[in-house]
Amino acid sequence: MDFQIHELDSDVLGKKLGQKLFSPKGGLLLGMGAQIKEFHFKKIKEVGYRSIYLLNNQENDVLNSTGHLISEKIRASAPITLKSIYSKLHGRDKIQISNAKKELGALADLLIRDVNIKAAPPDIIDLKREKDYIYQHAINVAAYAIMIGESIQYHQLKLYDLAQAALLADFGMLNLDPEILYKDGELDEEEVEEMHKHTMLGFQHLSRNCFIKGIVAAVCLQHHERYDGSGYPRGLNGENIHEYSRIIALADVFDAYTSDRPYRRLHTIDEGLAYIKKYAGAKFDPRMVASFLKFFGFEDEDSL
Repeated sequence: MDFQIHELDSDVLGKKLGQKLFSPKGGLLLGMGAQIKEFHFKKIKEVGYRSIYLLNNQENDVLNSTGHLISEKIRASAPITLKSIYSKLHGRDKIQISNAKKELGALADLLIRDVNIKAAPPDIIDLKREKDYIYQHAINVAAYAIMIGESIQYHQLKLYDLAQAALLADFGMLNLDPEILYKDGELDEEEVEEMHKHTMLGFQHLSRNCFIKGIVAAVCLQHHERYDGSGYPRGLNGENIHEYSRIIALADVFDAYTSDRPYRRLHTIDEGLAYIKKYAGAKFDPRMVASFLKFFGFEDEDSL
């Protein structure tokens, strides 16, 4: 492997960047192979990155990587598009809501066309900016969900609904107190209860105010349910949880587990896959786990 992930601290100064970083507006913040100087370090930290990739071979600017599940261009621009969609849906203007629904459909279609399950599995994590986490996370969850959907032979209409559901799963987060959402540390019991409300809040707003398709809105409600019944808000289990929600639950946890969060550092892709495998049949639908692991090249119980 020609690169390694590193916490954003003073040890990165003078090293070469191993993956492009983008600004909150989608522009290039710093290119791959660039030597990290003091002013770069400050800017990277300012926009909210907590980890970066470094080249192992500091004499070589070429990164030997299969990359990410979605293209650089979409990873840079799609979170901005989704942020705008959320903002319009969160308001009460009927024209804005109508426009947002069209934009959501276009974004779902773009992601479906961009995800290629025949390509090599990704070997890099999409590094996230703290204040844009909700939107970057949603794009990745949609991409992983599409990958699972394609691997279990979903037709285009089902993929389209699945992608839209994944993009909107965390919409209810907009109703939470930012002090809880961006708290630098573990949430207390009361704050956890508040965080859990995003499922119902998202479902209610999207169904009552935006008239989003029923099953798409329902995923907002169900994506934290768990296969063994240990999830929330209703403690549903097994096939009582809609299949879209079972797919998105897995994708959601994998991307969150491999992301920097205010209360912990990110985990590697291999650690994320091991976590998903560990909870197959418990937190996650074992059929979806099998499809997910197979995409990453792990087809038997002992291969991970």
